[in-house]
Amino acid sequence: MSLDLTGKTAAELKAMVANAEAILAGPNAKLHAKAAEFRDAAKLALSERRILPAGNRAPPDEVLNAAVARIKAVAVEALTKFDLSPATAKARGITTPHALLASSGAPKTGGGVRTKKFKRCPYISYRGPGGIAMLQYAVPPEEGAEGFWSGGLVAVGSAESKTGFDVAMEPEAAIAAFFQALTEIATARP
Repeated sequence: MSLDLTGKTAAELKAMVANAEAILAGPNAKLHAKAAEFRDAAKLALSERRILPAGNRAPPDEVLNAAVARIKAVAVEALTKFDLSPATAKARGITTPHALLASSGAPKTGGGVRTKKFKRCPYISYRGPGGIAMLQYAVPPEEGAEGFWSGGLVAVGSAESKTGFDVAMEPEAAIAAFFQALTEIATARP
């Protein structure tokens, strides 16, 4: 058995502590030494992580919340100016159209979050015949890092289309680049 717990989630570590304590409470003394070793290692790994006590939440990130609200407002504006429905995209030959927002009505979460390139990356996108129009607000994974805006047209299958932009832009420039990309690939409403 290995005591390398770096890949374990907080929930897995808590389960390890509970399981070890159950073994220690049991009658099989042969397992007590190993269970104590695992319990202590799991407790140490938990103490090294930022874990909020039950019932406490992290303070709200006002900048991120404002960025998400701005992205939602841009999405509403884009939907009034362009026909961004998946049905229209399919009619234009797009086999895998993008919904502008997530099914909940919130911005989508970027692939950069899943690959840990970004801590947070709310974005909106629309796939048209000439590429993907994207607008994002990305927060790098470093503690205390400031987020940045990006927007524009990316090629389907490019690194940017999978994990998001790397180049920071002023918010209004990113939004303008997003609308310019929509002008190039989407159907304008009359």
